[in-house]
Amino acid sequence: MNRNNELSFARQTAQQTGDLLADIFLTGKTAANMKDDQTLVTAADREADRFIQQAVNSAFPDHAVLSEEGQTLYPADAQFVWVVDPLDGTTNFSTGLHHWGVSIALLEGGFPILAAVYFPLLREMYTASRGQGAYLNERRLNIREQVDPHSFFVHCSRTPKRYQLNLPYKTRSLGSAAFHLCSIAKGSSRIALETTVKLWDIAGAWPIIEEAGGLIQAAAETPPFPPKKDFDYNKISYTVLAAGDSRHLKLLLEEIESNQP
Repeated sequence: MNRNNELSFARQTAQQTGDLLADIFLTGKTAANMKDDQTLVTAADREADRFIQQAVNSAFPDHAVLSEEGQTLYPADAQFVWVVDPLDGTTNFSTGLHHWGVSIALLEGGFPILAAVYFPLLREMYTASRGQGAYLNERRLNIREQVDPHSFFVHCSRTPKRYQLNLPYKTRSLGSAAFHLCSIAKGSSRIALETTVKLWDIAGAWPIIEEAGGLIQAAAETPPFPPKKDFDYNKISYTVLAAGDSRHLKLLLEEIESNQP
């Protein structure tokens, strides 16, 4: 089914939210506080969340929203659910670094069917719709055609504390799960590993990687999609692996398995 209206909405809302956040960022009003789950939040996170919530409620009043800064309980009876991370990379945002963005995904029947992930200070808008391909700005993404021979292994800051991995690539940790995963679709990274991500961290990048021809999966745990109904998704984290092809995904899986106690 054609979902151009929903994709256009996701793209426009991600851009508007990102531009709103960029204005706040440039004023320097980015002080962060610690939440109960020991993650950071800024006033900008909450303002961006309110903006997206209002936009969804206005455009699609029969759709539900699952958001890091809002409703974290997955609805029991909604066919369409927008999964939102209003500010992915809050630590970067609060300390003046540029790798942060907005992630908006639409789930139908519990599976991501389209997404827009926007990094305003990098001027990178990633979009995807199931069966319609993935795009960076206006350029269609095809991992097989664009992998750089000098591409990276990207990972979260917790990865070195959990694993001692021996992979034949330079490593980067840039502070945004969504950016790390989108870099697989872009072809600038070969392999990505995120060890403690939430559903809203991965929902946007998931269809973007798949539509670009890459692979993404959760390691060992119950797959994140479809989500459990009436479950609080603030209570569960995932280890997520992504790669441009099956050979590199297998390489990462073998490394992780060899590091298990």
